[in-house]
Amino acid sequence: MKKLLTWGGTGLLISAFLDPIIYSGLDKPVPWLRDLAMAAGGVACLFLLVKYRNQL
Repeated sequence: MKKLLTWGGTGLLISAFLDPIIYSGLDKPVPWLRDLAMAAGGVACLFLLVKYRNQL
């Protein structure tokens, strides 16, 4: 579970930051709602990882 939360948090946060760069490079509109959802999911994964660090 610890590894899943770590991978989920880092993967979602990296995707949320790189996605607008890729879309702007392709001259397409940036899907901000999807990027905000990915960032929120990454923060939630890392929050759960820190909150339950003793149980994991």
